[in-house]
Amino acid sequence: MSGARGLWIFAGADPSGGAGLWRDQATARACAPELLQAAVVTAWTRQGAGVPATAQARPVAHVLADLELLAADEERPAAIKIGLLPAALVGELLPRLAETGAPVVLDPVLLASDGGELGASAPRLRDVLWDMSSVTGSRWLICPNHAEAAALAEVAVDDPDLLARLADRLGGAAILLKDGGGDPAKVRDRLWQDGTVYALARPRQPGPDPRGTGCALATAIACGLARGRPLQHAVAVGVTWLDAVRSWTNPGPDGRPHLPDAGPPLPA
Repeated sequence: MSGARGLWIFAGADPSGGAGLWRDQATARACAPELLQAAVVTAWTRQGAGVPATAQARPVAHVLADLELLAADEERPAAIKIGLLPAALVGELLPRLAETGAPVVLDPVLLASDGGELGASAPRLRDVLWDMSSVTGSRWLICPNHAEAAALAEVAVDDPDLLARLADRLGGAAILLKDGGGDPAKVRDRLWQDGTVYALARPRQPGPDPRGTGCALATAIACGLARGRPLQHAVAVGVTWLDAVRSWTNPGPDGRPHLPDAGPPLPA
């Protein structure tokens, strides 16, 4: 594959539009409207209404057929964003996406905010990422929250060495460990890249906690990478962008606040 045509998105479909593929697409349109988008549904989900979420995986062959269509023009994506991945897809899809050579942002959607398992099991995802580490290196960014990081690292969620333990288990991929919510005044995300930890501390934004912030952040970072920005820069501007728009919530059909469907482009 040669050249660069835009952003590929692989994610589950949330019918409420608050998270998943629809949120990713809205985020990409706002952050980097010049990017061409190619979106592939990995699963159909049922979320909202205060009940545990469920997911119905698309057949693996259908998702891989969609990938073949994307690759048929012999142009590689500028970046790839991956969200919910059913267990059967992990070992089939991830190695193929690694072959593109594009930077990848993976949001390991394991559990829904309303409860319920959605994506692949943590051990399966961790093992595949480890096996791929010689190919992916720090071109891949994994963006877990604390619960997902603990599951992937097989340690307690309050382990003081959570980030280091996760880095040991993933074999070289960069990691953005999202804030654990322990400080009501400060947000403290941490980026691990090639053995160095970079802190992204800033005041916590007031207001409700909207759905889909993890999806939106991962997509905003992928947009920065698609524009050719270095990883640290892409993470910093993605965080800044999300902090700016998360107060512009709209009521969603599921009774939860949602992020806006429009917003400013990424900071330069």
